[in-house]
Amino acid sequence: MKEVKGIGFDFPSEDDDFIRLDSFSSLADTDIAVFSPDLSTTKYSTYDSGNSFWGSGEYEGKKLYNKESSALIKEHSKHWQKELLHFIETGRTLFITLPPKHDFYIYTGKKDISGTGRNQKTTHHVSPFSNYDFLPFSFMEYHSATGKNVIPKSDLVNDLFKHFKDLFSYEVYLKSPKDLKGIFTTKNGDRILGASLKIKDGHVVFLPYFDFKDSKFTKYEEETEEEYWADEAIRLGKILTNSLVSIDKSIKSEKPKTPKPEWIGLEEYALENANETKKYIKKIEREIEKKNNDLIELNKVLEEQESLKGLLYETGKPLELAVLKGLRILGYIAENYDDGELELDQIILSPDGYRYIGECEGKDNKDIDVSKFRQLLDGLNADFEKEDVIEKAFGLLFGNPQRLISPKERTLDFTIKCKSGAKREKIGLIRTSDLYGVCKIVLEKNDLEFAKKCRDAIHNQLGEVIVFPTYE
Repeated sequence: MKEVKGIGFDFPSEDDDFIRLDSFSSLADTDIAVFSPDLSTTKYSTYDSGNSFWGSGEYEGKKLYNKESSALIKEHSKHWQKELLHFIETGRTLFITLPPKHDFYIYTGKKDISGTGRNQKTTHHVSPFSNYDFLPFSFMEYHSATGKNVIPKSDLVNDLFKHFKDLFSYEVYLKSPKDLKGIFTTKNGDRILGASLKIKDGHVVFLPYFDFKDSKFTKYEEETEEEYWADEAIRLGKILTNSLVSIDKSIKSEKPKTPKPEWIGLEEYALENANETKKYIKKIEREIEKKNNDLIELNKVLEEQESLKGLLYETGKPLELAVLKGLRILGYIAENYDDGELELDQIILSPDGYRYIGECEGKDNKDIDVSKFRQLLDGLNADFEKEDVIEKAFGLLFGNPQRLISPKERTLDFTIKCKSGAKREKIGLIRTSDLYGVCKIVLEKNDLEFAKKCRDAIHNQLGEVIVFPTYE
C-alpha cells in the first residue's frame, strides 16, 4: 500500500500520517502527499511583548507575526518549497488543497537605528507574506473568492467528488500563464478551482478547499480530555486515501492528448449518434442524482435508527443522546437540561407520575466510579432548590463500563462505593448495555406492556443495579 501523508492537512485515520506545517519534516518515505498551506494548524504567534511601535500583532491593519515566528515562517516556507519541488520532480504525486488566502506581515530581521542617546530610535523592517508563499510554484497566481458550487470537469476526480461533494467549497481560484488542465471550475466555468499539471516526472493536483474540522467528525474523551476521530470520519478517511491512490494511478497512466479546440463543439461538427448518447448520459446522470439524494436521506434514517447502539459503546454527549432515545422508547419523556446555571444530562418524566434526573458515564476499561455519582447528587440537590420544584426527583446513573469490548465479555459495572452510595440515596444504577437489550425488544415487538414492566423494574429497584425483566 502506498504511503499517504498530510502536511497541514489532518487525515481522519488511526495511523500517524499527519505532518506539521511548522516543521522541517522530510517526505522521503512518502509516496503521495496532501499539502494544505493552512496556518491555523501551526503554532506561529503574533504576540510580541516588546513590539511597542506598531502595537501587538498588527501592521497596517493586517496580522504581524512576532520576530521568532517570522524567522520560523521564512525558514519553514523555504524548507517546504524545496521539499515539495523535490517530491514532485522525483516522480511522485502532490495534492494541494486551497484554503483561504491570508496576507500578513513578518519581520525581515533588518533594522534601522536613528538618533543618539535618549532620542535613539530603532525601526524594524517588515515585509508582506502569504500562506501561499509556502508553495514553490512561482508561475501560479492564487486569487481569493469564496463559494459552494464546485463543478468537477474531469473523470480523474469524479469518484473523489462523489464521496466528498458536501465538504467541498472554494476559497481561492487559480490563474497561470501556463495552460492549466482545469479539473474543477465554478458553475459557469469561468474560474479554475482545481487543476492538474505535470512537472518533470511528477504531478501536482490542486483541489478546492475541504477538511474534516467539523465537530461531527470527532469525539471527545472526557477522562483523558482528548479528541479522537469518530467512526464515520475514519470511514471517510479510508475512502479519501483510496480515491487519492486511484487518482495517482490514473494520472500516471494517462497518455498525452491534444486538447479539444473550442470550435469542435459547434453544431456543424456534431455527430447524430454522439448527440443521442449525450442525451442518454444526461438522463442517467439525472437518475443517478436522484438515487444519490435517496441514498443521502436513507443514510440519515439509518443513522437515526442505529443511534440506539450508542448505548453499547459510546461515552460523553453521544451516550447521553442514546440514553434519551432509549428512555423515550420505554415511554418516558426525557430531555437534556441546561438553563445556564444548572446542566443535567437528563430530566426524565414517567407516564406513571415519577420524575427522575439522570447522569451518564462511559469508561474504556474501568467501573463507573463515585465521581459521576457525586455529580448526580449535586444535580439532584440543585434541582430541588429551584422554586418550581416541590418534590425531590429520583436519581438514575447510567453506566457504560468497558465500553469498547463486547457486552458479553464485560466483567465490571459500578464500584463498591458507587453501589453503597446508591443504596443509601435510593439511586438506580443502570448498565446501558442492559437498557439497549430491553429497548431492542420494545422496538421490534412493539410491546408497550413490556415497556411498562421495564419502567416498574427501574422504580422498584431504586438503590440497586437495575435488573430488567426477561421477555416471554
